[in-house]
Amino acid sequence: MKVPKLAMVLTAIGWFWTAYECDTIGIDVFDMLLKRFPGQVWIMAAVLTYLTIIWMPKNLLTRSVMGIFMLIPAELFKITRPLLPDGGFAPVQIVVAIAYVLAVIGMYGMFYPWRIETALRWIGSCASLTSGKDSASPLDRK
Repeated sequence: MKVPKLAMVLTAIGWFWTAYECDTIGIDVFDMLLKRFPGQVWIMAAVLTYLTIIWMPKNLLTRSVMGIFMLIPAELFKITRPLLPDGGFAPVQIVVAIAYVLAVIGMYGMFYPWRIETALRWIGSCASLTSGKDSASPLDRK
């Protein structure tokens, strides 16, 4: 099966971003397991990128995008934490809430990428209602 180059690049971004998070998070368990020798986390990211591309080519693009969706709140929260007010409402809270919604969608899509693809196809078909095509939800069919 031919894997799109975009899927390979996004898979590498997802694995190396995960390695970055594990390297900088500062949790003793991660440090004990993933830092036994210098660069272990980064070597694991490279190996896992290669193995993911080889062993999971089907739905790879969807899975890689969903993996990146799951990582967005980690970095975003580091940036937005100083901007959050002690009380009341701030517009930055909407950005944080959207990031967490994307993370939940990413978690769902990582396990069920074909459902995300089906939903996107259905949304695409709803957008073309003017062409007179049948827009019944493929999610309802069995």
